[in-house]
Amino acid sequence: MNGLKLKAIDASEVEILSAAMEGAITSPGELGYSSKSRQFTMTASRFMWEAFSSSAPKQGSRIRTGLFVTDILSARRQNMPADPETVLELLSITAKAGEDGLAELLISFAGGPSISLNVECVEITLTDAGEAWQTDVIPAHDLDKDGA
Repeated sequence: MNGLKLKAIDASEVEILSAAMEGAITSPGELGYSSKSRQFTMTASRFMWEAFSSSAPKQGSRIRTGLFVTDILSARRQNMPADPETVLELLSITAKAGEDGLAELLISFAGGPSISLNVECVEITLTDAGEAWQTDVIPAHDLDKDGA
C-alpha cells in the first residue's frame, strides 16, 4: 500500500494535514526541534484514515510517517512529559495566520501536551514510509465529554 505525501504551504491547507495525522501515536523522543536550522520534525505511527472504511469499523491500518516543519522563528512546548518514551496521541494541528505570511502552528496531543511553533511562513511536509500494518484499535475522542 502506498503512503501519503502531502505539503501545506499556507494556513488554510494545514487542516488537511491535521485530518491525516489525527490519532497518530508518537512520543517526546520522536519530536525534534533545531533553533539553528529552524526546523521541527516528528515521526509517528499514523492511522490511515484514507484507507479506513466505516463498513468495516474494526479494521484499520497504521504506517510510519514523518512530519517536517521549516522556517520556525520560535518554539514552545507545554505540559510535555519528561520521559522520552511516554506515548502521545495527536489530536490536531491548527494554524493561525498572522501578518505578512507569519503564522502560529499548534500541535495538540490528548491529555494536554502541546507544541506551539511560530513560523515565518507555513511549510509543512508529511511523508509516509515503509509498509502499513493492520490494527483493530481505531482512534476515537469524546471531545464533548471534557468540554474541549
